Amino acid sequence: MSKLKVVKPAIVEKSGKVVKAKSVKESHADIIKKEGKKAKGAKHDFVLSDKEIVSREKAAKVAKAAGEVKNPGKKLHSHELRKGLKK
Repeated sequence: MSKLKVVKPAIVEKSGKVVKAKSVKESHADIIKKEGKKAKGAKHDFVLSDKEIVSREKAAKVAKAAGEVKNPGKKLHSHELRKGLKK
C-alpha cells in the first residue's frame, strides 16, 4: 500500500461546499480569488491522496510523514507544500 500524501489545497466554504485546487501549483488564495466573495472566510484545507479533505493541522502531519515537507509547523500552508515538492 502506498504512503498517504498531501495532493493539493482545497477550501471549504461556509455553505459546506468544497472547492479543490486544480493542482498543487494553486494556493488557497488562488482558489478564493476564483470563487469570489462567497469564499470569504472559507476554511483552508487540503486533499490527501486517498481523496479525504483534511485540516491544515492533519495535512502538516501527513506531509511530514510522507517526506513532502521537512518542518511544516503545526499547520501546513500551500506555499510550504509547493516548496517541499520542488526539491
